[in-house]
Amino acid sequence: MTIHTKWALYLGVHLSLSISLGSEEVSRAKAKLVEQGPVLDGKLDDPCWEGLPVIKDFRQRRPNEGFAETEKTEVRLCRDSNFLFIGVRCFDSQPDQIRAGVMQRDAPVRGDDYFFILIDPFSRGRDGYYFRTNANGAKGEALINSDMSRPKMDWDTIWEVRSQKDNLGWSAEFAIPFRSIPINPDSDEWRIDFGRWFSRGQERTKWVGYSRNRNWFSLEDAGVLNGLSEVDRGKGIDFKPYISAKWLAEDSGEVTDFETGFDLFYDVTPSLKVTFTYNTDFAETEVDQQRVNLSRFPLFYPEKRDFFLEGSDQFSFGGLDRSPLAFHSRTIGLSDDGSKIEVTAGAKLTGRSGPLGVGLLIMGLDEFEDLDSDEAIVGRFTYDLFEESKVGTIFTYGDPQSNLDNHLVGVDLNLRSSDWWNGLSASWHSFYMATSDEHKNSDDVIGTHFSLPNYPFRAGGHWLRTGEDFEPALGFVRRRGGQSMGGRFTYYFEQPDRKWLEDLSMGVEYDRYQWLDGDLDSEELEWNVIGVRTLQGDYIGFEVEFEREILRESFEIIDALMVPVDEYRGIDFELEFRSSSDRSLFGEVELAYGDYYGGSSTRGEIELSWRPSRFLQLDCELDSTLARLPQEDFEVVTGSLGLRVTPTTHLSFNAIAQYDNQTETMGVNSRIRYIIKSGSDLFLVFNKGFEREENGDRRSFRTTKTDAVAKLGWTFQF
Repeated sequence: MTIHTKWALYLGVHLSLSISLGSEEVSRAKAKLVEQGPVLDGKLDDPCWEGLPVIKDFRQRRPNEGFAETEKTEVRLCRDSNFLFIGVRCFDSQPDQIRAGVMQRDAPVRGDDYFFILIDPFSRGRDGYYFRTNANGAKGEALINSDMSRPKMDWDTIWEVRSQKDNLGWSAEFAIPFRSIPINPDSDEWRIDFGRWFSRGQERTKWVGYSRNRNWFSLEDAGVLNGLSEVDRGKGIDFKPYISAKWLAEDSGEVTDFETGFDLFYDVTPSLKVTFTYNTDFAETEVDQQRVNLSRFPLFYPEKRDFFLEGSDQFSFGGLDRSPLAFHSRTIGLSDDGSKIEVTAGAKLTGRSGPLGVGLLIMGLDEFEDLDSDEAIVGRFTYDLFEESKVGTIFTYGDPQSNLDNHLVGVDLNLRSSDWWNGLSASWHSFYMATSDEHKNSDDVIGTHFSLPNYPFRAGGHWLRTGEDFEPALGFVRRRGGQSMGGRFTYYFEQPDRKWLEDLSMGVEYDRYQWLDGDLDSEELEWNVIGVRTLQGDYIGFEVEFEREILRESFEIIDALMVPVDEYRGIDFELEFRSSSDRSLFGEVELAYGDYYGGSSTRGEIELSWRPSRFLQLDCELDSTLARLPQEDFEVVTGSLGLRVTPTTHLSFNAIAQYDNQTETMGVNSRIRYIIKSGSDLFLVFNKGFEREENGDRRSFRTTKTDAVAKLGWTFQF
């Protein structure tokens, strides 16, 4: 097939699909009411699946947008009063080559064949829910919205799925309770879409929203699912008590503690949920990544605690995910140095009432060292505009890390269109925040940013002004007292006539930060010289960065080594390689060399994973920076080694050891999770801390802290 013939076929497919996608036959589905749902075993041999309409004819998003799928996919839908059932058949002409290396819940499945469901119960095309499985029946669920580049996998709910392989490929059965996600009680229609990742061919296909001008998990073009009237959500009460036993050995002393507490969930309406928590416990939460800060600014750590992740999408503000954040829940229950502050009780209201989005949070904190008991209050409200836009406001009160009063108010506007011009997507955010603090004067932040997340051309830009005394005690801010501006664009050159190459990319990104008096602080021009992406999923890229930084004040970079006041200019060269994750050994390598505060630095980052079977995975990460400064040379090394063992989809063991040569400390965290049933878990957690010490000519590690936790949580539904 010549390139001209292929492009003619490509345009013909797009023309025919642009006509057919608007028809009811392609974009509409119905969940048939059945008396008896399937027995969940992954086999589609139950009577309820017989005679149902088949959703099929998926189209490629990558590598050939709009083309028919290489291997067929079929979906069937039915329901009873309590569950929505989805039966999936993923045909594969080489069933012995199916990739299925993941068993653990919510673990990344980039190297596996997998299938996912996107559900929008309010038919808004803005946000919804993601349910995923592979041929092992590994569960994964997440929140999605139009601002996310990937699903928020930290969210959990109660549902079930089973999968199995056979000589036709693999199949799966999903059972999603109607009470597990908010719904609109006044409508029997949802928006829904389905997608499949076919690993061997690095092929992404979807039922409806396959356009590359949409996010892979977007809902803007989702189909319509009806037949959902008169569903049973019970009384809408979930009661989840827990009991835990803790043992801690530190500073030559031992402490044993037994605790109980609970979370209580109540559906005020089918779309509005209130949560009460008492003696909240986060013992099973993942540990943070150990890092060394080589910049002038504070490091950002994401939230990982389940209570705060539940409904967290309702509290996002301004389309911001790092800085400046009006609300960052990690400020609650953690001191400045990361020590835990007991959360005594709290309440949360999240959900929707028609076009109104609601997020309210009140948390009570216990006394800690010099800190008095305190309360933290957050309120977030949004109102839908047009088809995809919204306006909102936020307020916060309290300062969990001091005894001062602090409050913040803000407003934001998000204008978005998935069909802005000629099928292109565009979004624009603007926001304003002001804080008042007993220690600092009142101050504010104003900013705007836009995005054109399309293919083959992507672009974006921002402008932000941050006051010097802006202090969001319940949020996060990286830099103050200046304004930043920047823009970026990337262009992808498709290679449809190449058998191994998917596309080439080139791009530029510019960022500038200046003080409020107009003096320059820093600027950076990043030139993506070339990026090469193969049809096997490998990527190699080469970048050049031109940097300029003017220090008004010296700062300590490590161990009393000061970077003096001066103007620093430099050029960095960076080479990046990412291998396809459908191999048993995969990973990422980054190498960089360039100027560094009057000297030079060589940096390297290696992430490797080895997955010999679905039951075992080893992960290794090593970061190294070797700096040669006029004052002195130094080297920073951080490393981690992880182990994951998953005998079944209900039982997993995770362990990680982390070390850095600056603090000379090592932490080992191990966690066993047994999912007794969806919503009920047993956790066994063991942590150990070490620090390096010198004893004459010998250097060894001594134990500084050991703790062990056993925690059982059970969900009762009414």
